Amino acid sequence: MNRSFQEHQALKIARYIRNYYRGSFYVEQSGPFHFEAGRACCSDVENIRWKKFLAQINKEIRKMNSLSMVAAN
Repeated sequence: MNRSFQEHQALKIARYIRNYYRGSFYVEQSGPFHFEAGRACCSDVENIRWKKFLAQINKEIRKMNSLSMVAAN
């Protein structure tokens, strides 16, 4: 699954990644990225700015996962 985003919107991208377990996405200002196991992969990214952006996306995914665990209880 491949989706294109126009801006760096971590929450929207995190929702997309959470819905699909494996795939890729494209941010118009930054380029293509991929994700596996429900997390954005930072291993093949060399730019520090983009790594921070991917870390922010992963942080949003962790927040959503923890909120769903609290809501389930």
